[in-house]
Amino acid sequence: MPQAMKCTAFIFTILFSALIALINADFEETTEDDFLSAGERCFQRERLAASYQRRFDNFEYPDEEPVHRYVHCIWTELKLWNDRTGFNVEHIAALYRDKANTEVLVPILSECNRNTQNEPTLRWCYKAFKCVPNSRVGQWFKEDVSRKLHERRVGKSCRMSFFVMIKALHKNTHIFVDIRR
Repeated sequence: MPQAMKCTAFIFTILFSALIALINADFEETTEDDFLSAGERCFQRERLAASYQRRFDNFEYPDEEPVHRYVHCIWTELKLWNDRTGFNVEHIAALYRDKANTEVLVPILSECNRNTQNEPTLRWCYKAFKCVPNSRVGQWFKEDVSRKLHERRVGKSCRMSFFVMIKALHKNTHIFVDIRR
């Protein structure tokens, strides 16, 4: 093989590897923590009433303009929604590849992603999102997010109990010291 051809093949290999790295760097797998964190940021950004939080924690998303903005904010922030093409079906399917194969996931997500009514973007995103919980993918999503919410609450509760216990011990120590004097 001539030297020029080897050099060209080498450069092609490097460029191809760089392209693959860029594609992979553009999408990082989203976790339940990412979803909950994005939800918190979007909740604050959209300045939603506190009453919505309890509803969202129970997977209740009323068909209201503020909720449409909130849902769009989350999925856009997670880079799982595109205003021109809708849900990034392949990336969402990749998140659940351990639960089902792509041949099962993609048709479910694609059906939810359809915008047959040519809805405005926020409403389309909301309707696509609302469709998913009624599918098997939605059940997995609810299970995963519910588990993570529970872990966060238990963790927060344990941390608070620990600090209360330390504070009580600290107070009792002072009382004990005072009694001994």
